[in-house]
Amino acid sequence: MTNWKIEIAYIGKDFCGFQKQPGKRTVQGELEKILSFIFDEEIKVIGAGRTDAGVHALGQVVNFLSSKSFSREKLYRILNKMFPEDIKLKKIEEVDERFHARFSAKKRWYVYFIYNNKEKNIFLKDFCWWVKEDLDRNLLTLSAGLFKGRHNFINFCILEDKKINTIVEIYDSFWYFRDCFLFYFISAPFFLRKMVRFIVSSMLEVAKGRKTLEELKDYLLASKNERFSIPAPAQGLYLYRIDY
Repeated sequence: MTNWKIEIAYIGKDFCGFQKQPGKRTVQGELEKILSFIFDEEIKVIGAGRTDAGVHALGQVVNFLSSKSFSREKLYRILNKMFPEDIKLKKIEEVDERFHARFSAKKRWYVYFIYNNKEKNIFLKDFCWWVKEDLDRNLLTLSAGLFKGRHNFINFCILEDKKINTIVEIYDSFWYFRDCFLFYFISAPFFLRKMVRFIVSSMLEVAKGRKTLEELKDYLLASKNERFSIPAPAQGLYLYRIDY
């Protein structure tokens, strides 16, 4: 059996998320359909991150096993021709059979893109969160620093199962500002569902002056049994990179 590792980018707008769902267009579903056709056998794809509907990826990693041989160059050319317009093949390589796109990952990076301007930019509407209000960038920076470290994110996620571990260690959490473009970077070994989007919207609540840093600290200490805010829109979020 050959274990293939593929790195892809995709536009999430027309996908109902990464994970395969009956009757819906998903990234995993598209990949399995194309790969099964090429290899003439049933292919099951494993993804490093399960992005939600509308969320994009700059560096998603998947792996799959096949009993049939292909040269890397030939497979690269075929996939490039067969992938739909909203999926881009970045890299492909044969890896050790023990490699697992999800469980072998050491760190997952996400970036959230905000367009902060009173003027609408119609070309960015599917790729960022347009925020018209003034934002205190110093408060954004201070808020980001609060999330770094080991915390209980029960107030900053969607829990599908109460038995899920909500303690996550955040390795990196910082903002990069360039004119009206704001980028929030965050990394961790894993993330809970919609966690990054809840974190981003929480920081904006503080930056808009609606809530305080002290209130954010209280919620991060899990001293409140409710969410700090609603999640930020999906179209601003990108799976940025997977570190192994």
